Amino acid sequence: MTEPATAQDVKRLLDGVKTAMLTTPDERGTLSARPVTIQQITDVGDLWFLVDAQADWVRPTSSGPINAAIVDGNDVWISFAGRAELDASQARIDELTDPMSDAFFGPDAEPIALRVATDRIEWWTAAGKLTQVLEIAKAKLTGSTPDIGSSGTIEV
Repeated sequence: MTEPATAQDVKRLLDGVKTAMLTTPDERGTLSARPVTIQQITDVGDLWFLVDAQADWVRPTSSGPINAAIVDGNDVWISFAGRAELDASQARIDELTDPMSDAFFGPDAEPIALRVATDRIEWWTAAGKLTQVLEIAKAKLTGSTPDIGSSGTIEV
């Protein structure tokens, strides 16, 4: 894998990935996470979601710190850290709505767009399991450190 250097690289890397774990502070000040469907990843690294404005975690999240963690399924982990922004405009909601998103909202739900205004993207990679085993064995024999992945940060 080529290491991502820009938000556009990360967007390409995550093409087709649909779920993120969204972490926000709750009413007690502790962190709480939930899976949310990704509606859009922008070229500048912002993430957009459709959520229910009535969910107990949504309003306290508005303008607060937020993190979205994504695993691409191929040994890549990506963290988007930033601030939450809510957008109740019908134009934005319509832009993000698709046939699948409708299934998540019941008749009493109030869809609202939630944006992760990303400040920093961090990423980690891991080699395949066989490579990891070989690298660990080699390191044990040679007294070196195993080369089983890489990581980096992109400030946006």
